[in-house]
Amino acid sequence: MNRGNVFGINGKIETECLTVVGAQYAPIGAMGMEEVDRNTDVLLSFMDRASGGFPGFDLFVAPEACIQGFPQFGWEKALLTMDSPQIKKFQEKCAELEVYGVFDFLLRVDEQNNFTNTAIVINDKGEIIHRYDKMNPWIPFEGSIPGRSCTVCDGPKGAKLGIIICADGDYPEMWREAAVQGANVIIRPTHYMDPWQNAWEITNKSGAYFNQVYVVAVNCSGTAENENFSCFGRSMILGPDGNVICEGANGAPSMIKADLYPGIIDAMRSQAVHSAPMYSYVHRGASSHPYAGRGLDTSDYTAYKRGGDDGTV
Repeated sequence: MNRGNVFGINGKIETECLTVVGAQYAPIGAMGMEEVDRNTDVLLSFMDRASGGFPGFDLFVAPEACIQGFPQFGWEKALLTMDSPQIKKFQEKCAELEVYGVFDFLLRVDEQNNFTNTAIVINDKGEIIHRYDKMNPWIPFEGSIPGRSCTVCDGPKGAKLGIIICADGDYPEMWREAAVQGANVIIRPTHYMDPWQNAWEITNKSGAYFNQVYVVAVNCSGTAENENFSCFGRSMILGPDGNVICEGANGAPSMIKADLYPGIIDAMRSQAVHSAPMYSYVHRGASSHPYAGRGLDTSDYTAYKRGGDDGTV
C-alpha cells in the first residue's frame, strides 16, 4: 500500500508502521547537576505521558541538549559522560516502556572541559546502540569538538535511522550523507532559535524532498531559565515529498506523533519512477540510450572536493 507521499511506486509494497513521538519543551540552561536533574525529571515525565497518550508507539525523540540546555556561562559544571546516572535513567525508561529513544547530550571528553555535542540511540531493551557527534557545530557560538562521520543504525519497524543535529541541517551535504549511508528516517534534534523560523521550515522540507526520506525534527520551545535565546518550537515530522505530516506548537511545550512507513522509502529509492532523486543520484542518466537502465557508474560532482589549506573552496 502506497501511503504518505505523492511518488509513484511500481508493484505492491508491504511495510510495517513506525510510530514516532517527539517532545518539545524548554530545558533549563544547566549550570550544575541539580539543574540537569530537574531537566531529566521533566523529560522522563514526557516519556511517561507519551506512553499514555500514544500507547504502542515505537520511537521517542528529544531535542538538542535535552537536559542541559545552552546557558551563557557555567555550562562546564553540567557536562556529562556516557556513564552519567542521568543517561542510565533514560536507558531504564526505554526498557520499561519498551521503546527506542533518541537523546542529545553535551559530553566531556577531557579535563580541559572540551566536549562533544552527541546524540545517542537507545533500543527497547535499554541498550545504547548508536552514537553520533555533531559534525557542524554552530560557528561562532558553539565550542563542541566536531564529529568525523555520519553513520546509520537499525531502528524499529524496518527503520534505518540517521541522526543530524541542529546546525547540521543547514548544510545539504549532511542530509545527503545520512541518506547515502542508507537512512530512511533522518532525525534532527535541535535548539533552533528565533527569528529563524523560515530557515527551519525550508531546511526540513528540502532535506526531506531532496533526499527522499522521512524527517523527524524536534526543537526546543520557549525561553528557558539561564538562557539568552528563545526557541520557537514548531517540531515537525515530514514525508519524502517535503510535506509536513504534523507540527508542534509555536513557543509552547507539546508532543507530536506520526505513523511512518520506512519500507516505502526503500522501495522508492530502488525504482526508476517519477521524481526519485535518490535513485537518480546513483543512476544518473539511466533514461538515456547509451546508459539505459543503469546510468553512469561514476560521479562527476566537484562540490565536495576541498580547496586549499587556507580554507578556500
